[in-house]
Amino acid sequence: MFYIFKYKFILNLDKITLRQKRQIRFSFMNEGIVLKSIAKSKAAANRAVKSLDIQQLERALANLTAAAETIKERESLRAQRKKEVAVRKLKSMMDDLGISAADITGASKPKGNGKRATGPKKGNKVAPKYKITVDGVTHQWTGRGRTPVVFKSHVENGGSLDDCLI
Repeated sequence: MFYIFKYKFILNLDKITLRQKRQIRFSFMNEGIVLKSIAKSKAAANRAVKSLDIQQLERALANLTAAAETIKERESLRAQRKKEVAVRKLKSMMDDLGISAADITGASKPKGNGKRATGPKKGNKVAPKYKITVDGVTHQWTGRGRTPVVFKSHVENGGSLDDCLI
């Protein structure tokens, strides 16, 4: 295994001094800080790539894309393993308690008589129940809600709603 230190290959980590090890660690920390700043703003990205030509920039982009894909795969595998562990624990708990999957979902107990509830659906129109013609204009009312002014004045003048039934 080799390490890169100031453009030199070092084949054995034992041969480098403690100061060189610290410098290597610090350079990796700086790289992390630079990548974080690039991720935060376009201006930082532009400053970081000023000295690179387009080919180097494309290679760096390809490497970063590959690293991102690797991280995504690693995270999905980790989540899958975590889910498998949780399922195993849940199954063992269910076995200990004597519970089946049907008990949890409620499939063993049907609700009601199996028919869907029927009845008036929201937004359906109701046929008018009352009709009156005043000054050549015909007014209709379903009998629901607030009484229209025309029907109210008819009742106040001595008429009845039964006279207006359709």
